[in-house]
Amino acid sequence: MKIEKSENVFNLKGEKIYFPEIINPIAINAVGDFLIISENRRNDPKYPLIRILQKSPLHYKSSKGKPGFGPFEIPDATLVESGANDSTFTVYSGMSKTLTDFSLYDTSVLGIHQYKQPEGLFEVYKMFHATDSTVLGIKSIDHNRLVEISLKDGERIAGYGTWEKIPDADHLIDYSDAIVNYHLGQINKGWFKANRKVGLFVKAGVYRDRIEIFDYNDKEFTIVEGPRLELPKFEIVPSGANSVVIFDIENKYGHRDIYIDDKYIYDLYGGFNEEEIFETNEVAKTIYILTHSGDVVGKLNLDVSIRGLVVDSSLKKIYGITTDKDPGIAVFDLPEEFL
Repeated sequence: MKIEKSENVFNLKGEKIYFPEIINPIAINAVGDFLIISENRRNDPKYPLIRILQKSPLHYKSSKGKPGFGPFEIPDATLVESGANDSTFTVYSGMSKTLTDFSLYDTSVLGIHQYKQPEGLFEVYKMFHATDSTVLGIKSIDHNRLVEISLKDGERIAGYGTWEKIPDADHLIDYSDAIVNYHLGQINKGWFKANRKVGLFVKAGVYRDRIEIFDYNDKEFTIVEGPRLELPKFEIVPSGANSVVIFDIENKYGHRDIYIDDKYIYDLYGGFNEEEIFETNEVAKTIYILTHSGDVVGKLNLDVSIRGLVVDSSLKKIYGITTDKDPGIAVFDLPEEFL
């Protein structure tokens, strides 16, 4: 499947809302009636790593996530998902290899429960719960695109989707290399999001314009290519005893985030390279709307650049983090056609 031109194109005007509590945000997620903002781990450690905003009316509620490696602390907030009940959310830290539960309603910045990854999970660097007892994630080097791991003992339960050869790239990739699966993972690296309720786990490539939609219910992948079909410029170069993928600095980044709701997949798309981002502070101003089966049904052009994406169809709103010097929350009206 391909991302192609859509007849449903809308130009949206956003409103920026500034919150002084938000210092240097890097990601936005949603849990129930709340927006969960992840702060940069390089902030002054006196600042918590998570800000909670209530959606309606939009206002600051509280902060969570004391920085550190102590009990119920987190050194970073890599990924966020809904918790075991409506009053909690779960944060995965890639640095401490922990899953930490936080309350949405108490006043403590500390977590209320913390789970340390068993050894079998250490190579999994992005993960979401697939069931109460398993996680589905991406390993740094593996012959499968996704792996399912038991939270009880770290044992591998299953792998889904095998890496295939990339067309017209045999001169760039040595498929006999012992770590070729690492190279393929880097070329296809991207944003990973999940909606456990509908059973979808989606990765959107930041270098290669490719969206991989995995339906956990039937264990099948749908691949959506584009909007660019050509490969990004890269080379594989020696690095110590191994080798790494190096991308041309002039390459424009592709997909910048994904949001999955009960009906659609919202794909935040960039199209800017490092120099352009540095000069203009613009990261992404386009949203493609796809069905769960990968068909493109709409395109939204934004007048405000954002990083990160949340959509609430019940409130008819789109939320993102602005990319200007004093970042806030950009709010757009979701067109009626997608309600």
